[in-house]
Amino acid sequence: MVEDSGTAAGAGGLRPLNTPIPTAVDATPSGVPRAVLRRGKLVPVARIIDRWRIDDEWWRAPIVRRYFLVELRDGHQLTLFHDAVHDAWYRQPYPAPVERVQRRGA
Repeated sequence: MVEDSGTAAGAGGLRPLNTPIPTAVDATPSGVPRAVLRRGKLVPVARIIDRWRIDDEWWRAPIVRRYFLVELRDGHQLTLFHDAVHDAWYRQPYPAPVERVQRRGA
């Protein structure tokens, strides 16, 4: 028989993963990021690698987000999103994707 430890079982030790971080973004009038405040400096976006939109949870508080995977001029890749409900920008800390290079004849 297992002794009762007196502590409740549950998710008390869990912490959220990839919690969004409020981020200052300079965007075009159409809402595309052109620079991101990173370590106190405004770093230009070199390219948009990918973009997607999420519209979800209409039955509760709505979520309307435009996501951008960007590469900054300093080489860093970030996932950013604009929360249209609250008109705010966030950085979503995902691991950077690895670009796969396929060699011919390999």
